[in-house]
Amino acid sequence: MGVLIAAFLLFVAGSQVQGQLRRNAAVQPVAEATQGAAFVSLGMRYETDVRFPLSGLQGDLTSAPYIHLAYSLSDRSVFEVRGTAWQMLSVKSSQENPAVLLDPGVTDGSTADVGDFELSFSFLPIGSPSGFSAGAHIVSKLPNTDETKGIGPNTTDVTIAGLFSWGAQNWRATGWIGVGILEAPIKSFEQNDVLSYAVEWLYRMNEHLRVAVGARGRTSTRGVVPLGTEDLGEFLASGEWKTGQLLLDVGFGHGFTQNSSDWLLEGGMTWVLAR
Repeated sequence: MGVLIAAFLLFVAGSQVQGQLRRNAAVQPVAEATQGAAFVSLGMRYETDVRFPLSGLQGDLTSAPYIHLAYSLSDRSVFEVRGTAWQMLSVKSSQENPAVLLDPGVTDGSTADVGDFELSFSFLPIGSPSGFSAGAHIVSKLPNTDETKGIGPNTTDVTIAGLFSWGAQNWRATGWIGVGILEAPIKSFEQNDVLSYAVEWLYRMNEHLRVAVGARGRTSTRGVVPLGTEDLGEFLASGEWKTGQLLLDVGFGHGFTQNSSDWLLEGGMTWVLAR
């Protein structure tokens, strides 16, 4: 990951435009992205009462650092890499005879592992930045986690979605909806096709402050859901303060599915590399 960040910094070093991209947005405001806009960000996230049906564990999850890189390849197109370098679950309860054989180091106290990383590409070739625009959003989640640690499925997932945006000078609404193809963790050659979605409303209060509210999640299309591919969903609200080339943000949220976190708190900082 260090090599990736270094290569990313060198790649965008010559950019001379101001970006409008956001760290860990529910939906990236792609319509406002201009060619060469880029950032590197670090953040952390704390979630309460997260459930992991595959391992039978439940507890409070701390994720840090959360790494997010973004680069606008052209106007209204963005490539992103994001993921958690380390996460720890403070175990509140565990299930006897879970579906996966857990590492002997996993106890009723805590367990830790690397988090999942995602590669995504979003673009809006139809419409204009000042009004309605449409395009596509493509995501690939990599199998970074170790399922024996109990807090990740170690699977490869792909999402293909339609991306839509509408906005004016001080506000923008962006969303995507599509199909997520989730690899089943414990059964070979089985998958769960889910309806994946995300939406965010972003408001620029002044040249320094932006606020946003949104939601993201997935809903299974199958009557019997393969273990480890359950429904997820969360509401999010955040604020972002810009000073020079540094962005500081804080946010909170609430899960609305059985296996999502009850409450979450997150924050981070972003270095805008293009100006």
